[in-house]
Amino acid sequence: MRPVFLELAGIQVHSYYVLWTFALCLAVILTRRRMTGLYSVPDDNARVIIALSFTGMLIGARAGSAVEFWEMYSAEPWRLLRFWEGGLSAVPAFLGAGVAGVAASWKLGVPVWATADSAAVPAAFTVALGRWGCFLNGCCGGTETSVPWAVTFPADPAGVLRHPVQLYYAFGALFIGALLQWTEHNLLSFGEDRRIRGAVLWPLFMVSYALLRITADPFRAEYGTAGLRSARIIAFAVLASGVLWLACSLLYRRERKKC
Repeated sequence: MRPVFLELAGIQVHSYYVLWTFALCLAVILTRRRMTGLYSVPDDNARVIIALSFTGMLIGARAGSAVEFWEMYSAEPWRLLRFWEGGLSAVPAFLGAGVAGVAASWKLGVPVWATADSAAVPAAFTVALGRWGCFLNGCCGGTETSVPWAVTFPADPAGVLRHPVQLYYAFGALFIGALLQWTEHNLLSFGEDRRIRGAVLWPLFMVSYALLRITADPFRAEYGTAGLRSARIIAFAVLASGVLWLACSLLYRRERKKC
């Protein structure tokens, strides 16, 4: 593992911060290109929606982390502003981004389904890349195990072999991103040729990512903590919401209503 990516003039730059920042910046660029190029959203509107969604994502991520590590942040609340230390919760981050994106889309008259499906593929690849930052940082570690791919994290006081849960998330999200892209190109198409005028990719992302978290989270060392208990509740809520949203898009496609 390599928690510190590099050190410049005595300032440590953490791998977690570098990879998540790069992943989020890449997601912003890709989402904007998809909104304007594939879903015909005016560029000015796309910029506003992405900016507000990004803000909502940061607020949601930090709020989720504050719940998970309540004792630490209640004792030192100023640490909430120190993003470079890590402490970003993925599921609440997507919820925050989603709420902000929906609100901004409604306000600007942009179809919510276009905004949602534009962001789905970049969101999956953001997780796939960002979780490598968690792995290098040694956070979100797994339970003790003897499987052949187990790893020992240098900062682990116990010094035991553990599940690399971060990589379970990373490879799972990579598979989800590939699945969404295949669905978009082979089953949906683009522009006037799009077969379903409703959100498909984002509900699929909600369902698949929730299933990934429900499946992989039990391997986390802190699985029984209050933060992950809250994350499980949120994950099941996201799963149910995704199924309902996808059903809405599929059931009403003939009437060409927009879900």
